[in-house]
Amino acid sequence: MKRLRSVAFGIMILSAATVAPAAAEDKLTCALTKAYACTSDDGCAVVALQDMNLPRFIGIEFGTKVITSLDKTVLREETRFATVDKIQGMTVLHGTEQRGWSLAIGDQSGELTISVSGDGESFTVFGSCIMP
Repeated sequence: MKRLRSVAFGIMILSAATVAPAAAEDKLTCALTKAYACTSDDGCAVVALQDMNLPRFIGIEFGTKVITSLDKTVLREETRFATVDKIQGMTVLHGTEQRGWSLAIGDQSGELTISVSGDGESFTVFGSCIMP
């Protein structure tokens, strides 16, 4: 399960954080705070962000559809997202990077939830974004 955590989250989470910016805003800053890893055999467990090689802070650029690490201790390549949807008071990003993932942010609250799905495994990360 530790291998799954490192690989799955390391790959997908940079793909993760965003909120619907105001028309003039094209960037968001978000903090990742809590993570869970689940397998179909073992159930779910809390996992430290550093054990998953995830940054504590991420930046989301809607214009270029890129998520980057803002954490100097966790250097990662940028993650690209394919689509952005607005549904029921949320902004949702979608992408793939060895697994499928989505990132939802409450447009009013800034609460962030990232979901990653793979073959018999899933990961969930919670956090929040500074709303423009």
